[in-house]
Amino acid sequence: MFACRSESAFVWLLALAVFVSNASFANAEKSLQPTKHSPSIAGVSIPKRGSWSERPAEIWQEAFVTGNGTLGAMVFGNPANERIVLNHERLYEPLLDSPCPVPDIASALPEVRRLMREGKYAEAYKHSFQSAVDAGFPGIQWTDPYHPACALTIDQAANVSGDVSSVRSVDFQSGEVAVQWESSGKSFQRHTFVSRGDNVIVTRVVGEPGQRVKGTVRLVNQDSRPKSKRTDQKGGGYHDPEIAAEDGWLTYHCKYTKSPRGYAVAVRSIAKNGTCESNGESLDFDCEQLVLLIAIESIENDDLSRRFTGKLKTRLSEIDADYDSLLARHADVHREMFDRVDLQLASTDNDHLSNEALIRLQKQSADEQLQPALLTKMFDMGRYTLISSSGEWPPNLMGLWNGDWRPDWSGDFTLDANVNLQISAANLAALPEAIASYDRLVMGVVGDWRTNAKNLFGCRGVLSGIRTDGRHNLNTLYSPSFPGNLWISGAQWLLLPMFEHYQTTGDVRYLKERLLPVMKEVALFYEDYLTERDANGDRMFVPSYSPENRPGNSNSPAAINATMDIACCKQVLTQLIGLKDVGGLTDEEVAHYEKLLDELPPYLVNDDGALKEWAYVALDDNYDHRHVSHLYPVWPGHEINPEDTPEWFEAAVEAARRRGRGNGSAHGLAHMALIGTRLKDADLVEGNLRFMLSRDYLLPSLFTYHNPRRIYNADMLHSLPAVVMEMLVYSRPATSQRTAEIELLPALKETPALAVGEIRGVRCRNQVTVTSLAWDFEKSEVRVKLMSPNQVPLNIRVRRGIVSAETGAGELLPVDGNSLVAIELQADKEIELTFRLR
Repeated sequence: MFACRSESAFVWLLALAVFVSNASFANAEKSLQPTKHSPSIAGVSIPKRGSWSERPAEIWQEAFVTGNGTLGAMVFGNPANERIVLNHERLYEPLLDSPCPVPDIASALPEVRRLMREGKYAEAYKHSFQSAVDAGFPGIQWTDPYHPACALTIDQAANVSGDVSSVRSVDFQSGEVAVQWESSGKSFQRHTFVSRGDNVIVTRVVGEPGQRVKGTVRLVNQDSRPKSKRTDQKGGGYHDPEIAAEDGWLTYHCKYTKSPRGYAVAVRSIAKNGTCESNGESLDFDCEQLVLLIAIESIENDDLSRRFTGKLKTRLSEIDADYDSLLARHADVHREMFDRVDLQLASTDNDHLSNEALIRLQKQSADEQLQPALLTKMFDMGRYTLISSSGEWPPNLMGLWNGDWRPDWSGDFTLDANVNLQISAANLAALPEAIASYDRLVMGVVGDWRTNAKNLFGCRGVLSGIRTDGRHNLNTLYSPSFPGNLWISGAQWLLLPMFEHYQTTGDVRYLKERLLPVMKEVALFYEDYLTERDANGDRMFVPSYSPENRPGNSNSPAAINATMDIACCKQVLTQLIGLKDVGGLTDEEVAHYEKLLDELPPYLVNDDGALKEWAYVALDDNYDHRHVSHLYPVWPGHEINPEDTPEWFEAAVEAARRRGRGNGSAHGLAHMALIGTRLKDADLVEGNLRFMLSRDYLLPSLFTYHNPRRIYNADMLHSLPAVVMEMLVYSRPATSQRTAEIELLPALKETPALAVGEIRGVRCRNQVTVTSLAWDFEKSEVRVKLMSPNQVPLNIRVRRGIVSAETGAGELLPVDGNSLVAIELQADKEIELTFRLR
């Protein structure tokens, strides 16, 4: 489909797209199957699992993205003057010659605690910060900022004349971005993907049979700042890049000023039946087909940069440049990962509309009712970019993609909600590769965690910093108004996805050899830290900090007994106790953890009946804030739930109901939606989904903003699939007191958009896979297929109420009064169940 720039042309395209829908949403027999073939309109193929845009990108944030986790490309899609921004996950601009050390201020802790117990919270933190300054701390230290390598430009004006119609698209199943246009009756295409097998960015430029492609290719600096602004009070900077062109090759070399690090880029061009020659600064091509192979290398010691450039050229020379073969080798791997999970909602007439059209329909719909086509596409987009940005490290604030230097918050890994939300879908979506990338990030900075614990508080064990650029997590990111050094529970939150990897996979070796030793260090820190006691003899978390909020009756965010701190401490102790047998813990270790667990302070409920953010009577709640850290025991924890802790559950429901959105940060919306899934609150989940999709958080590329229309950010994008999966499937592992459980449709609202659907491939925290879950509210029917590698007793819950349950063989199963059905899964044998609902 060629997207013309006039409104009348768009209306024609909108009408033409109707014929590819499977069925009207109003039809009683709603189809859940995608089209068997990619729709093709006006001769241009649109991916059946992907998205497309009506126009080229006007700013880099609108570019379509592709990546293999390590390398990324942002494709603007301009027929005449293409720009492809090139990214590498390790390119962070060094701000300092060496990391700022963590000041040794453990000796200040007794006075800080004395002041805080007297209610002098601001004075206590002032004393802590001044102690750091007296110890040589120069002030807040920003993480090194993430930046692009450079940009590849393709001037193809020679192939563009007269009226031009164009479309750009991305295929989620292959990772291929396409730019297709028609000019003066002639058709041209450019395709770009990032190869997993060969670790290169691949671009092909081609015309219709017999048509030559002509133009110029060059590498350019992507830093939009004037040279005078490229170093500021934060430090950093880089020397002028060295850019060279020789027949068939482009190279780009950049060296930082504050570090021996640098990076190199090499481009190999292969012209079929034609030429690609250097003109001194760029390459001129005239051929039937041009293929470009692009390699990027982050260099830890820039003295070796020339050697690295030579290595890149040698490696590129050894790659078979056949585009179709390269794509097939990559797509086989990428597609298998993407296809592990599949969501289908009822087909509508809108399923194959452009991204812009879907966003307009969502914003213009009555009461902002969810558009199933857009929700499904965002579910796919979130998984696609999570897969594409999980490499050595997991996604940072921007995923893998950035079009300028010095992005907001350095584009780093922010650890007090953001990276935690971004990785939240990985276990459920059967992406151990993403968890492996996350594991490498976390485990790579554990050494710094030990330094933080010792220097800041004189404790053994580990203490996470609040942000990292991947290379360091020394806790030096705090200021007189931002007490990042007081956040004591980051390590446990960061380990939780890795623990859930063990729960979903049953990988005991990973648990025992990789994870369990660090979990014990988390507990060891709490043991040393929790030496203060209150009048009841309970341990006190002092000082304490609930990111990034402050009590309503205090002028300081430094506080006592943040609920999140209590929840994280309880969680790691409970996990360790539960791992006694499988982890080989001694009776003495377990008794030690049980004693500490028993001495923790209880959560508190305020006068509104809401769970307090600080379990300390003297501190009041502050409701209107984007962070919801105090609901950690609801999500990502599992401690507070309607069966085991009904009173705390009701208090958590009230706390969520009263919470405001603060400044409307996208991560706050996604976080609250995830909490809503655990609170079984379908209205809360659906309301936050509608808000995210209707209020200018979506770009035409379907990438997301941090706030409406500003700050390129992947938090919402990567956590939205987790919201959808958690509202459809909730799972808990077996314990000594409880049978393993799967709950179906715990927070799915019965709206027209969600009335019928199917999801396949969701992994559960008890090693069960939901191979299929299909629902139809009009028929009051739910069908589920389950499989596990183990023989396991399992409870199935449908909280809406079960009238009857039967197996695929027609056997009726007993249903207890709590809408539970007990079954026994046989190892590696799929079981099918059908539930009739009230």
